[in-house]
Amino acid sequence: MPLVDSFLVRDGRAVAPSAHRERMRESAHELWGAEIAGPSIDDAVAALYEQAAHTLGGAPGLFFPKLTLEQRGGELRSDVNARPIAESRLETTAHLIAYPGRDERTRPRLKGPDFAWQERVRAWALERGASDALLRARSAGVSSAGKSDGTSHPLAPQLHYSETAYGSVALWSNGVLVTSSETDRLSSITERLIVEIARERGHETLAAPLTKKRLLEADAVWLLSSLHGVREATVGLTDLPAPHIADTYAPPRGTFAPAARDFQDALWERAEPLRELCA
Repeated sequence: MPLVDSFLVRDGRAVAPSAHRERMRESAHELWGAEIAGPSIDDAVAALYEQAAHTLGGAPGLFFPKLTLEQRGGELRSDVNARPIAESRLETTAHLIAYPGRDERTRPRLKGPDFAWQERVRAWALERGASDALLRARSAGVSSAGKSDGTSHPLAPQLHYSETAYGSVALWSNGVLVTSSETDRLSSITERLIVEIARERGHETLAAPLTKKRLLEADAVWLLSSLHGVREATVGLTDLPAPHIADTYAPPRGTFAPAARDFQDALWERAEPLRELCA
C-alpha cells in the first residue's frame, strides 16, 4: 500500500513543496507508525524529497513528478519518477459530473493507497465527456427515504460532495469562497493556499457541505489540483442514487467571483526553489 505525492515543477520551482513533504510525513506516520519507528519514517520522507530536489531542482522545463514511498519487508523504500510533461497538458477549465456510486476508498485521507479505485472512477467520468467525477461525501449516505426512481423524498437528507477522484472543489457564492466541510478526505495543499490567498485579499471564506443546490447556484466552481492549479469548472449532477448522467452541464451563473487566472498567478507567486528541500 504505497503513499504517493505529485506536484507541478516549473524550471526547478514548485508551489509549497515543504507542505507536500509535511503531508507525506503525517500520512506515513498514520499508515506505518505502529510498525516502524518514528525517526525512521521521518528520515525516509526527508530522503525522498531530497532525491526529488536533486533530480529536478536544477532542471529546466515542466515536470509532474511522482514521489512514491512504500513499505517492503519492514523497510521504507522510495522512488522519484520525474515525468516531464508538455505545456499543452495543463488545463484552465474542467467539466465535472457526479459519480452515482458510493466512495469505496479505504484511506480517503491518504494519497496513494486507493489510486486503483480512483483511476477507475476518473475513467468512468472521461468516458462520459467529463474531466473528473465528484465523490459523494462519506457522511452523506443515501437515506431509505429515497424513491425507487432515484429522486429524493422531501424528508431525505440532502446529498453533498467532498472532492473529486483527483482534486478538490471550491465554489464562490456572493463573494464568499466555500470549501467542503467534509473532514474524511485528502488535505489539499492547493485548497489551503487558495483559502489563504482569498483571505489576504479580503474575501470571506466558509467551510460547508457542497450540496447540489450550492453547486448549481454558485457564481463559479473551481477544481483545484497540484497539477493544474485552479480550473474553472462546469458541473453536471445526477439525482443520486439513480445511475444515470445529467445530459447538460450547469454553467457558472453569477459574477460575484474573482477570475481563476488571478488566483492561479497568485499561487505561482509563492513558488519556491525545489532545492530548498535539501536545506
